[in-house]
Amino acid sequence: MDNFTFWVVFIFAAITFYRLWSRYGTTPKARVAAMLRRYHALERRGLSEQECLLQLLYMGRGWRNLPHPFLVELVSRLRSKEDIMRFISVSEEYRYLRDHYPAIAQGTDLEAAMAEVACLFANFGSRLHAEGRFKEAEFVQKLALLLQPHQYFTTLPLAATYHETGRHADALPLFERGLAHVKKFTEDTNHRDSPLSPAKCLGADTEITKLQKSYRKMYADCRKALESN
Repeated sequence: MDNFTFWVVFIFAAITFYRLWSRYGTTPKARVAAMLRRYHALERRGLSEQECLLQLLYMGRGWRNLPHPFLVELVSRLRSKEDIMRFISVSEEYRYLRDHYPAIAQGTDLEAAMAEVACLFANFGSRLHAEGRFKEAEFVQKLALLLQPHQYFTTLPLAATYHETGRHADALPLFERGLAHVKKFTEDTNHRDSPLSPAKCLGADTEITKLQKSYRKMYADCRKALESN
C-alpha cells in the first residue's frame, strides 16, 4: 500500500471512529454515566446533595443560561440525584432544554413555570403510554408528578399506567387525588383555553368530561380488582 492510499484509508477510518464515538457520547446511557462522574467529583468536595445537584445542572451545556431561581426550584422538587439525572437526560434528548425552558424560565411565577415543565413531561409520558411503553412512561410520569403533585395531568396518567400494569394498589390513591384535581380544574378555569388543558398536557383531543368518565371507569376497575383479592 503506497503512502497516499494509506492516508486515505486512515482518514476515512478516523472519520468513522469519530462519528461512532460522537453518537455514543450522546446516548442516554453515556450521558448518565458522565453525570454520575461529575456528581461524585462534586461530592468529594464536601458539598451537600442539594448543592451537588445544583452544580450538576450548572455544569451541563445550556443549563447555566437559565435563571438561578428556576434551577433551584427544579432541584428542590426533584430532590434525588436519580430524579435529576433522568430529568436532565430527557430534557436534553428531546430538546426541551433548547426549545422550551428558556421561555418558560423567564417568568417570575415559579409555580406556573413548574406546571409548564410538568405539562411537557406529562404529554411525553402519555405518548409512551399510548405506544405500550409502560416502563418508560412510568418514569417520565413520576418526574411530572414530582414537579406538580396536585395537577390532574400528573396524577391521573400515572394512575392509568399503574392500572395497565396491574398495580391497582398504587393506582387507587392517585385516581382518587386526580379525580378531585380534575373536578377543581374544570370548576376554576376555562379549560379549553388553559395552557394546562388535556390537549396540551396529555395530547388528548377528547373533551375533559369524557376523560373523567374514562378515568372513573379505570378507578372502579382498580377497586374491584383489590376487593376480589
